[in-house]
Amino acid sequence: MTVIRRLGIGLLAVLALLFVFARYPAWGGDRLVVAARTNFHKGPYTAYAQPWGGDADPLYRYWATYADTMRIDPARFPNNTAMHWRWPPHAPRGAGVWAYDFIAYGNYDGGPPETPVPPRQIDRIRTLRHDFAWTSTGLGRANVLTEFYLRSDPADSESKLLEIGFLLSAPPRTIAFADSGKPIGQYRDAAGREWKASLNEKYVLFLPTDNAPVAKGTLDILAALRWLKAQKLVTGTEWFTGIAIGAEPMAGFGHLQIDRWKVEYE
Repeated sequence: MTVIRRLGIGLLAVLALLFVFARYPAWGGDRLVVAARTNFHKGPYTAYAQPWGGDADPLYRYWATYADTMRIDPARFPNNTAMHWRWPPHAPRGAGVWAYDFIAYGNYDGGPPETPVPPRQIDRIRTLRHDFAWTSTGLGRANVLTEFYLRSDPADSESKLLEIGFLLSAPPRTIAFADSGKPIGQYRDAAGREWKASLNEKYVLFLPTDNAPVAKGTLDILAALRWLKAQKLVTGTEWFTGIAIGAEPMAGFGHLQIDRWKVEYE
């Protein structure tokens, strides 16, 4: 066996070990470090870093495995959850965002939690709201987004009829995207916050009218759905299966801390 061949095999072995250890949770300080594409479940909540934009770009597909991590406090989860990302200083081609690093309640996008959350049609939901608080030492260029899907079949994750998101922080590029959509109207939530709603194909986006970050508060999602029904965007027969909150990195390095998140649903 030649020296070069031995070095090559050794390098492959090191890379394989790095890949294995990067894929499994490990302790970092007082938190559990969870790699991208790895679920952390507790009760009805799940944490997951999904580098879908990186996966779609052949040039960055390998790096996508290592770019995003979740740091979880198991005793307090979903509270006190940190998300970290390290991406190039530009947005990916096509996708617009590199990833969605999120905490989900219920079956947000095909990943059922440890404790099942029953799907319900909009008109059969009595309560759906969530209380949140987040902080950041630097987002880079990233969206802070809470979103969910409405489906025609709760058992089929691909039966998405509409995606609905609330932008809790957005850089200029995202604001321009939201403003380019078809205006739906202006929505005032129970706290008196004003949101401008727009439709981009099958994606409804709510953005504060002043474009300012919303770092804490309560969002009554059921009230927003009833408002959308009044605007003829939904019928009330669509199925809700889960909701998420997290960050969509667009460029650079960043960090998001979910200090508090609690979903009330019945």
